[in-house]
Amino acid sequence: MDILRVSQEVTHMTSTPSQTSTNSAGLLSAGTALPLWQNNCLMRPKPWLQVAGALALLVYAFFGIALDSLPEKAALLANLFGLAMLAFYGGPVHGVSLRKSTIVWLAVAAIGVAFISWVASWILHPQWAESSFKVHRLTTWFAMIPVAAILGGRERNAHLLWAVALVGLLLSPWIAGGGFAEWQRGLSGERIDFNLLNAQHTAMLFGTAALGLLAFAPRLLTAPRCSWLCRGLWLLALATCIAAIITTQTRGVWAGFVVALAVLAIAAVVALRQRFKAQRKLIASSAIAACLCALALGYFTLGDIVNKRLAVEHETLQLVQQGDLDKVPYTSAGIRLHTWEVALQWIGERPLVGWGGNGRSLIFDHSTRLPEDIKQRFGHLHNSYLDLLVNFGLLGLALLAALVYWLVSRCLRYYRAGLLPGSSLVFCLSFATFFGVINLFESYLFYDSGRLVLAIVGGGLLTQLWAAKRAAASAPGEAPRP
Repeated sequence: MDILRVSQEVTHMTSTPSQTSTNSAGLLSAGTALPLWQNNCLMRPKPWLQVAGALALLVYAFFGIALDSLPEKAALLANLFGLAMLAFYGGPVHGVSLRKSTIVWLAVAAIGVAFISWVASWILHPQWAESSFKVHRLTTWFAMIPVAAILGGRERNAHLLWAVALVGLLLSPWIAGGGFAEWQRGLSGERIDFNLLNAQHTAMLFGTAALGLLAFAPRLLTAPRCSWLCRGLWLLALATCIAAIITTQTRGVWAGFVVALAVLAIAAVVALRQRFKAQRKLIASSAIAACLCALALGYFTLGDIVNKRLAVEHETLQLVQQGDLDKVPYTSAGIRLHTWEVALQWIGERPLVGWGGNGRSLIFDHSTRLPEDIKQRFGHLHNSYLDLLVNFGLLGLALLAALVYWLVSRCLRYYRAGLLPGSSLVFCLSFATFFGVINLFESYLFYDSGRLVLAIVGGGLLTQLWAAKRAAASAPGEAPRP
């Protein structure tokens, strides 16, 4: 009960008399520039640093990968401002130092993994080693750290960031793509991508947005201030995201989204059963009926697009079932199967440290088993885990596993303690499932699109975890945990 009480009080940390007198000018500045933005409750940065960091972060979230130059510069500024906040103001409070958080040490470990792999490449195959040490392929996963620092432990700030990113994504067909004309082509059966790298990345972004809308639906739609207009906009946004997922015709995202929907369905059933224990059978049957109706509606409206896309690889699947991998044509799935087979051989030669940061490109440059046109067209393996193993070996894979485990386990811990909302936990679990599956079929972890969602989604969750950690540490009798 002490932890629950403190969690309620932590949202009012900035309104105590001493803090108000110290930060009144800062609150005025932040409120003038960003009326919906709450002041940082994790640390006390200078007002200009807080406002500048928030503005850069919101610009990055809105434009994402729709534009080339502006979002990249905004992301750089946001990272610099967030890291400056953490470095100068992230010291101990209630015995908890954000600078010494486990995820910060994981970021340091990422530098170590990259360095070990680079040194090993110079020892084992110096003719192919990179001339200089590069860390960005792993450290960009941890952009969620400066994002969380800017968000300042405020749930409202995280929701505002996600809402801005959603609006920017929904407008991306007009910012970067062909607008209504491209939508029309997509609904007619043509594969579209709104010029967001390619269709696979577009599908991933809209899939992430759809999961967020579904995860927060109970909280949003039942809020007292949510009008019918608000509910209508939610439904329109969800329908748009699902239409984009289908019209981008990306089978890997379809698979990941279906699995994530199962996670959402399980979470919904568990929540309803706990709330309405006397009507468990009715809840279960209603959930099944609702899922079947949704599937039927989706099939009758856009089922032809799905059937045609799945039928494309029918021959490839038959050959795989027969074990004739050498006869598999170089279709979308065939390219993956052939390159994965070659990659596994390279991984077997350097299983622990990989081939260095440029390992995956070495396969396409020097493999004798791939056709020249495939080697010219591609430079990645369409699988983040194989890319990671080729580049950094089992050390890199262990780093990724540690990052995922830390985020998911902390979300579960603080939810059980009453310090993290259930909607945030559901979003974390569904997104982790979705992202984990789709990275089997595309190297999102090494593209700007994957870095974007890790920074935005991960940063929004991390800032809530840091606030929960501070609240737990400040409770009487509670010792801080890493």
